[in-house]
Amino acid sequence: MIDKVTSYLDGLGIRYELLRHPPVVTTEESRQIIHVEGCMSCKSLYVKDKKSDNFYLTVLPFDKRADMRGLASYVGCAKFEFATEERLWQDLGVHRGSVSPFAFLNEREGRSAPLLVDREVWNAPKVKFHPCDNTATVVLETAGLKKFLESINKKVIVVN
Repeated sequence: MIDKVTSYLDGLGIRYELLRHPPVVTTEESRQIIHVEGCMSCKSLYVKDKKSDNFYLTVLPFDKRADMRGLASYVGCAKFEFATEERLWQDLGVHRGSVSPFAFLNEREGRSAPLLVDREVWNAPKVKFHPCDNTATVVLETAGLKKFLESINKKVIVVN
């Protein structure tokens, strides 16, 4: 999967740095092992509307608590819950601990989960994400992330 992500970014002419490291599962582990000056450490969560079959990928600063009701209100839902591991694999082809916006490259036919991204992340100069494999991290300018999302026609909702 790392090659799929980096090849896609290369094809778009997006500059990035690929860092390899021991497997990390939590954002706190990642932040301690992969510290990049001036770069936003992010967490990505795959969630669903508690009352429907609508799924969303959310991206927040690593240390921000996910307010499941607050996030859901941006899309007219009452509350989000975490997607199951099975659903995460089925829809995005990744396991917990490897979720990132790059998983949209694996998005199952007929699925198009919107991305809810925190304003702090959206406005950060640089961000870092797993390339759908928790033994590596891709560091890129946020402008590169935005270009990636535009290239896959991803609906993005910026949240506070």
